[in-house]
Amino acid sequence: MKAFITASFAQSGLETLGRHMDIVHQDWRQTKHIFLEPAKLGKRIRAEGADVLIVEADFVLDEAITETDLKLIGSCRGDPNNVAIARATEKSIPVLFAPARNADAVADLTLGFALALLRNIYVVNQGLKSGDIAFGSIADYLTAYERYGGFELGGRIVGVVGFGAIGRRVVQRCRAFGAPLLVYDPFVDPAEIAAAGAEAVDLDDLMRRSDIVTLHCPDKPENHGLISAERIASMKPGSYFLNLARAAIVDDDALYQALASGHLAGGALDVFAEEPVGPTNRFVQLPNVLVAPHLGGATRDVVRHQTEMMVADVMAWIEGRRPRHIANPEVLEST
Repeated sequence: MKAFITASFAQSGLETLGRHMDIVHQDWRQTKHIFLEPAKLGKRIRAEGADVLIVEADFVLDEAITETDLKLIGSCRGDPNNVAIARATEKSIPVLFAPARNADAVADLTLGFALALLRNIYVVNQGLKSGDIAFGSIADYLTAYERYGGFELGGRIVGVVGFGAIGRRVVQRCRAFGAPLLVYDPFVDPAEIAAAGAEAVDLDDLMRRSDIVTLHCPDKPENHGLISAERIASMKPGSYFLNLARAAIVDDDALYQALASGHLAGGALDVFAEEPVGPTNRFVQLPNVLVAPHLGGATRDVVRHQTEMMVADVMAWIEGRRPRHIANPEVLEST
């Protein structure tokens, strides 16, 4: 048996799998190459003679599956939307994936953004380094004290939109600060949300009541435009808006106007309508917005998480056990 792995993978995982199959590992982050064309990927799979394919960024579409003899596909993503699952299912190929591999990473950045906004951490840091904040008198210090004193997270109402793997972790972290929590997720039992220490509410109520709104819902068509201009307008003056989900969920123009006008005190964005984002982006230019170039899940630990999950399920498949994270479990019933 032979595996072709283009995902970022921990050495320990390669060694474990290497005891059961030959491994060809070409990390896409090192090669800086993504297979977008199925014919090219299919050709490479055939050239390697691979039975097992594990990817992260590559697209494993119909042709790449049809014209190869793969026995197992692994996608190191929380949602294996880069794999033609229907075609894999037709060929009885299990498709493994790595749900919540980066949930802790995104939740951590969410809290980092929230604290930085509330306490003006970035502004004060830059002001001191540039000399824009200087102390020649007690009056200067009192001015800075009043302007940059900020707020405590425990005294702010945090509204979490989406109670999936990331949203749950954000709630857990905010509870440690003592923050009151509102959660909107129509697909989760309100009793489950209450058990996590939050109040289940409808979205309009959450938008009106929250001091901080943070998005963690999936990038699905039904969520596009969910945070409408009307909902943004209903937010408290002086509140904060964080988006670490997808830009399409929010009315971009309405959010920009709310931030630029000062209706919202500040925001934090890790996702943008046009990516990769650059310095001329209008949100990047706003002084009250913290930005990151879609790095929410970019921690060294994520590689370890996805490796451990993938190796555990590949080993289960090898040993005839049921993998824990499989996108098409019906193929197991047909074999």
